[in-house]
Order: sequence, then structure tokens, then C-alpha cells
Amino acid sequence: MKHRAVVLSCAAFAALSIPVLQAAAGAPGPLRPGWAVARPLAALDTVPALRRDTTPRARRDTSGTARRDTSGTARNDTTRERPPAPADTLVDRLLQLQGYVPVEYAGDSAQFTGADRTLRLRGDPQVTREGRTLTARDSLVYQERTNYVAAYGLPRVSGGEEEPIVGETMFYDLERRRASVQGAQTKITQNATWLMRGDVTSEEQGKRIYARGSEFTSDDRPEPSYHFKADRIMVVRNRILVGRPAYLYFRNVPVMALPFIVQDLERGRRSGFLIPQFELNDIFRTHSAGGNDRGTGREISNIGYYFAINPYMGASIAGGWRSGTYTSLASNLDYRWRRRFLDGSFGFVAYNRNDESLTYTLNGRTSWQPTERTSLNGSLDYAKSTQFERNRTVDPFRQTQDLNSSLAITRRLDWGNFSTTVSRRQSLGNDDRTLTPSASLTIEPITFFPAGSADDRRWYNDATLTLGLNGSGSSFTPGDPLQRRPGQDQYNISTSPTLQFGDLGLSTSMQYRFDRTDSLPAIDTTGLGLDDRTIPGGLRPSGGRTRESLDLSAGTGYQISLIGSTRLTPSITLQQQFVRADTLVTPGDTIQGVGLDTALRNVYGTMLAAPARINFGAGLQTDLYGFFPGFAGYSAVRHHLRPALSYTYSPGVGAPESQTPAQRLLFGQQVGRTVSRAELRLDQTFEAKVRSPRPVRGDSLADSARSVGNAAQPQDARKITLLAINTSAVGYSFAQPDSLGYRFESDQVTNTIRSDLLGGLSFNTSHDLFADARRDGLVRRGAFRPYLTSVSTSFSLGSNSALFRRLGFGGRPEQERTPAEQRGRMADSAGTQPVTPPGGATFTGNNQRTGGGAWNLNLNYNLARTRRTTGDVVPGRFERGDQSLQGALTFYPTRNWAVNWTTQYSITSGEFAAHSLHFKRDLYRWEANFDFSRAPNGNTSFGFRVHLIDLPDLKADYNERNLGIDRPDNANRRPAVNRTGP
Repeated sequence: MKHRAVVLSCAAFAALSIPVLQAAAGAPGPLRPGWAVARPLAALDTVPALRRDTTPRARRDTSGTARRDTSGTARNDTTRERPPAPADTLVDRLLQLQGYVPVEYAGDSAQFTGADRTLRLRGDPQVTREGRTLTARDSLVYQERTNYVAAYGLPRVSGGEEEPIVGETMFYDLERRRASVQGAQTKITQNATWLMRGDVTSEEQGKRIYARGSEFTSDDRPEPSYHFKADRIMVVRNRILVGRPAYLYFRNVPVMALPFIVQDLERGRRSGFLIPQFELNDIFRTHSAGGNDRGTGREISNIGYYFAINPYMGASIAGGWRSGTYTSLASNLDYRWRRRFLDGSFGFVAYNRNDESLTYTLNGRTSWQPTERTSLNGSLDYAKSTQFERNRTVDPFRQTQDLNSSLAITRRLDWGNFSTTVSRRQSLGNDDRTLTPSASLTIEPITFFPAGSADDRRWYNDATLTLGLNGSGSSFTPGDPLQRRPGQDQYNISTSPTLQFGDLGLSTSMQYRFDRTDSLPAIDTTGLGLDDRTIPGGLRPSGGRTRESLDLSAGTGYQISLIGSTRLTPSITLQQQFVRADTLVTPGDTIQGVGLDTALRNVYGTMLAAPARINFGAGLQTDLYGFFPGFAGYSAVRHHLRPALSYTYSPGVGAPESQTPAQRLLFGQQVGRTVSRAELRLDQTFEAKVRSPRPVRGDSLADSARSVGNAAQPQDARKITLLAINTSAVGYSFAQPDSLGYRFESDQVTNTIRSDLLGGLSFNTSHDLFADARRDGLVRRGAFRPYLTSVSTSFSLGSNSALFRRLGFGGRPEQERTPAEQRGRMADSAGTQPVTPPGGATFTGNNQRTGGGAWNLNLNYNLARTRRTTGDVVPGRFERGDQSLQGALTFYPTRNWAVNWTTQYSITSGEFAAHSLHFKRDLYRWEANFDFSRAPNGNTSFGFRVHLIDLPDLKADYNERNLGIDRPDNANRRPAVNRTGP
């Protein structure tokens, strides 16, 4: 029988991490269960002894071995259950006394010796005080004179915020509030879970832990694959873990000795020094070549300090150095106010090159929602020198990308929506810059004459008015001045209000467009060494051009439903265009024998109207279906054909001779001719219905709730697209052909093919329909001879793709795979996996998982070529065209290996343009990465890294980069200056 008692302890001992055991004074012997009030030690003698319990105790078994039950089944206890003891008002009052803390102890026996003031609890003793519990299998001994508590037999301290401590023997110094545990085992869970074993000393309620000759690891398996041994360890909870000296063991083999090891246990942000970043080859050279002839220089970065400005903002400043190339200074500011819905960061990196030139990069992002109706989002990516950025980076895909910056503001109003965006794109290839602003104002649809009921509905009821205003612009600035490309600006504003009366619609539109092309100055080619093909006297200047146009239109249309989904839509539209153009007229240019400087005098700079046109049109669209029997795993196949035919007629507005030279120049020779044009568009789709599984016949003797088999499954079978073909519109003119003899107004036709059998299949082809020929100095329409001009296709294959599953080579369907397999990782019963999957983030951006799983292959093929013309003097030059292939392969050769390969191959030149190869090995709590990349400009990088997931700064890595900024042919290269004449 286990005895229990509650003692009220003085508040002076309330802060102790190990419960203080005190008993009332009395004669030596076992302490019977009961209640007492423990006063301070000086007043213990005044406390009356507890009244002895006269209840006889159960006789102990003296045979030394418990009698076994020979019946094979334990006999039920027939003793009536004792009712719980009623509440004692005296105890309740004692528990409410101020300045005292209750201490509850329990054990098979308790013995207090008055001579040496010692209390012994035996038989699974347990002491509980302020939520903390101390248990032991053998005994607990409290010595009042020395203020020492000893626990024997796997003592365990639990409760409170810290992890429980288990050991062989525990000693607690009440005066110093220090607990020492021999053979202790405990956990430290801050940012990671560390298991510690050894002789441990705890102070300040477990806030500080000291250990000698201890081991610690984050591998929670029964036999950890690695562990650290340290002579001395200090742990300050929620702050830091320090061990010195530390030795790293894999199994029982020592592999590394460290002077110290540090793990930050604090949460949140705080000020402090940053950890410098460098590799082994930055200290030990891997080749004997002097200088940076190979483009491999030493590099040290991230030498700086982080400032935690306040709970919402932080800033860092760090320096870097690369031998023989540059020194850098990087600063970053990050902020996050959740209550204000504000989040973002801003970074600035300045590079001081050895040739005393300065360049910098900017990057950042922001997101702010000041109100529930207003949001602001922005991003920044800018480089002062794109050539330096190209030569510095080793990412093969960044070199072909653009640096994009944007700022977007949206506002939701009671009556509509307003949004504005400003985007800037900077090309890393040639430093071209494009600025694109846009704004949009949309008004909520306005309903007129709402119908009260269906019986009173008229044709004009529920008329809907839609209003909107859009504006956009584009400003292009060329990067390389030697390519003689002019800058271009383009801006337009448009509005298209519509009024819909059921199937009858009225629409108007107005669009203003402004185009400007910058002028190019002349270049003197004397002394440049150009061949005879150079224009005599140098490159002539190119005058700038400005053009403004205003397009007005108004029309109406009506939709007539015929049979099924067949719809006929007649329409009528009135169009008017106004143009104003400003340009420099080159002397000598003529039109119909009249000099342009004379014919267009007093015309440029004024708005000129084109002949007004009226258009009659009609559109016919229908859906046709064909059904075929199924095959393989498909129960039926449906062919969906959707042709669309449109016709437009516009009567002529006068002979070309009646038009002024200015109208013919601005609007073209055929501005007033009759238009009679038809367009045909065709879309078709082959869909298949997946065969449903056979119904499971229920058992009459089984549960009636389950006897229905799979009758509760959805009745609509899953459908997939076997083949979809979309053909672009082809236009034909029935009117009198123009002077060039063109009747087919579509020179090219484009087909788009896609299928669900190959994941993400997209196949686009473009054909040039006619082989035009040059006759009488003009290009005439030639014979109908389709010629393939472009092909682009992309698709993905994998072990779980539909095609491989149908052929029997694929894995299990998605719904049949385990959750671990679906996320690309096999289940592991040997231990608990980390919260963050290994490989989630690496120093190369290799975001992939291990654990075995489906392989996946993505392929992209592109072909672009032009038809050979009479001016092609090099046979096969255009027919060969330009072909490229891009691929990405991901597979898992074993359970713990992952491989990812991305490449770009030029079929035309027979060379690889870019490579990115990643290998990852999952070592449970460790991770190994092997990375190789090659950029189109020749930059290469090879890296090897092994690091502890729970302590990423503990790593062994090697990284060698061959950068263009280090090579002599690129280090001092400067962009050429475009020198122009007066």
C-alpha cells in the first residue's frame, strides 16, 4: 500500500527546481500518512507530532518472491471499492495559507530520523511541488542539516517548461539550488531537438545546464549514426549551447575535432555578428597556376553585423572580397508589420572593381494592404552593369532572363475597381530597357429596367451597361549603341462601353494611340576598316518619326440561336480614323511623281481624316459531335468539332485617284477599296471516358451499410483529352485583288496540339502557305506551297504518367500511393524525420527531395526557319534554321539519392549551351550535395557540401567557380563608346 501525504512548505523554498522535503519533528520511525504544516526550519521543533494511524498495515510477503497465479487468469478483486475520503475543511484552510507552498509526497514507506534530521522515502517514491515531479525507483533521501537531497534508482524530474531529466543518481543542493545527475539523459528543444547524455549539473531551475564528458546528438534513433563528444558543455536555455573541445563521431569512429561548437537556441531576431562564408579552396589553392588566369579566385563574403532595430525591422551590412576582381559592400533592410499588413525587404550591393570602376545592384520587394480595399505590391531588380552581372553569376538560367521590377496598386471602390501598374524590364543579354506603365478603371455593370416578375418581362428589361477605361504605354531604350537601334515610345488610351439588351448588343469604342521613334545620328566610317559594302560617305542619319491616331467605331450585333448550339450573329459597324504624323521628309522622295516635300506641305502636324467605312458582318458557330466505341481502358470516345465562320463586307468609298497624296501615304493605297472577306477557324477535340471499375457485389450476411459495394461512387466517369487541335483562322478575299494579286489574306497558319496522355503536351506548328516570287520589282503572290517555319513542343514523361500506366510500366495511381510516396519520400520507421525535409533548401538552390519515387522528364524543342527567297545567296542558310532542345530530368536511383539534370542544347551548332547538374544524398540528419553548372557565357561552378541539417553552419564544403570577371579577357573589358559626328 502506497502512502501519500501533503506538506505545506515555506515560500522561501518556492523557487527550488527540486522539491524541498520537510517533515514535522518526531521520534525515529516510519511516518504514517496524514497532513501537517511544515514551518521554517527554526520552528520545526514547535510543530506537534502527527497522530499515529491505528489502521493495521498489510502483512508484507517475507518469502522474497511474489506468489504466482497458477490458474492462468488473475482472480477478480471481490473487495468493495473504498469511497473517496471526504474533503477536510482544515486541510483546505491550510492550503490557503499565505507564504506556504504545498508539497505532496508518496511512497511505500517514509522514515524520518530525528537524530540526523533525515527523511527517507522508499518504494517508488514521488514528490510533487509546484507542478514539478521527482520520481525514483529506489528511494529519496533528504538531509536537513546539509540541505541535500539524493535520489537513487533512475531518478526522473519532469514538469515545468523544460524537458524531463532522467539519470542513475541525482543529488540536489538546496542552498545553492544545484542539481547534479550522474548518467543523465535529457532533451534540449530550441530550433532543433538535441539529446544529451552524461553527467549533468542543473542550476536556476534548469535555465543553466553544465555537463562533463558528455555526448549529444540530434539523431533520435536507438543507435544514432553520429554524435558529438565534448569535455565541457554549457547550455543556457533559450540562448546558447556551447561545447569545448568537441569531437565528431560517426558511429564510434572519430572524424573531426573542433575547438568549440556553438548552437544558437534563441528564437526571433537579435543583433549580432554574421557568420563569414568561405570554402576550403579559398584557403588552400587547388592548382598551381598563378593569378586568376583560370577565372578561379579566392572569395570571402558575409563579414558584417545584423541590427535588430525593433520587433518589426532589421538591417544588416556585410562586406566581401574576391581576389583580383572586386570588393563588395552589401546592405539589407527587412520589415514586417502584421497588424499593418506590411511586409518587404530592400537590398543594395556595391562592387568596387580593381579597375576603379563602381557598379551596384538593387533588389527588393514590398507588400502593403493599408485597408481591406487597397493593396500595394512592388518588386525591384536592377543592375547598373549587365555585363558585370552576366560575368559574375554562374546561374545558367539567370543569364538569359530579364531583371524585372514592378509596382502595382489596386483599389476596390463601391462603384468599380481601379488598378495601376508600372513595370520595368532590363535584359541581361544586351542591356535593353523597357518601361511599361498601365492603368485600368472598371465600373460595375449598371442594370436598367429590372424586371419585376417573369410574366412582366419585356425585351428591354435587365439591360446592362458596361463602362471601362484602359491606358497603357511602353518606352524602349536600346542598350548597345553600336547596333543602331532607335528608341521607341508607345502610349494608348481606350474605352469600350457596351449596352446589352438580352441577345441584342450595342457597342462603341474609342482608342487614342501615340507612337514615336527616336532619330539616329550619322556615323563617320572613315578609318574604321569597313569593306566596300559600307555606304559611301558613312551611315546616313535616320530621322525620328511621330504618329498619333484616333480610332472611333460604333456598332450593334444580335445573336440568333438556331438548332442546338448553332448560333448566328449578324453585326454592323461604323468606323472612322484620324491620323497626325510628324517626320523629316528626305529631299528627293516622291509619290506619284510629286515630291513629298511639296505634296505633304502643311499636312504633317495636323489631324487628317481617313474615309469613313461601314462594315457588315455575320458569324456562324456550331458544335458537332461524333461518338465511337471505346478501347483499352476507355469505355467511349467522343469527337468534338467546333467550326467558326465569319464574313465581313465593306463597300468602297471612292477610287484611289480621288484620294489625296497625304491620305494614300498615311493610310495606304487600298484605304478605300471594297472589302469582302471570309475567315474560317476550326477547333476539334478527341475525348475519352475512362472505364468505370466493376461494381462490388454485396454480401447478404455482411453489414447492410456495406452491402451496397461501391454504389456510392460518383456516376460521372473521369474524362481525358486524347487529342486537341486548334487551327488559326484563314482569311480569303472575294473582292477585286489588289495590285499584288493577294486574295488569301492569311500568309501563315498555326496549329496547336495538346494531349493528356503525355503530361503537359503542347505542340505548336506554323506554316508559310505561299511561295512568293519577285516579278517586275514587286513581290507577287506565288503558288500554294506550305512551308514549315516554326515548331515548338513541350511535354513531360514520368513513371506515373497516364501513358506509362496504360502500358503497364508506371507506378501506382496517385490515390493509391501513401502520403510519404506522394511527397517524394519513402516512410522511415527507424526514426522520426525532421520537420523540414532534407534538401528543402541548399546553397545552390537545389530544391529536391530524396526517398525514392517517380522519375520525371520534361522536354522542350524549338525550331525557327524562313523560306529561301531569291536574295538568299547561301544555299541552306535559311532552311537549316535554328534548333534548340531543353530538358530537365529528375529521378531517384536509390532510397536516399536524388538526381536533377537541366540542360540546353543547340542542335544547330551541335553544342551544349547550359548545364545544371545536382546530386543529393540524404544521410538522415546530414545532407550531402554535389552541384555542377555551366552558363552560356562559359562561367562554370562545381560545389560539394556536407552539412548537419540541425546545425547548417557545421559543414565541409568545396566550391570552385570560373567566372568571366576573373578572366583577363573580360576583367578589363569596357563597353564601346558610340562616337557620332556633329
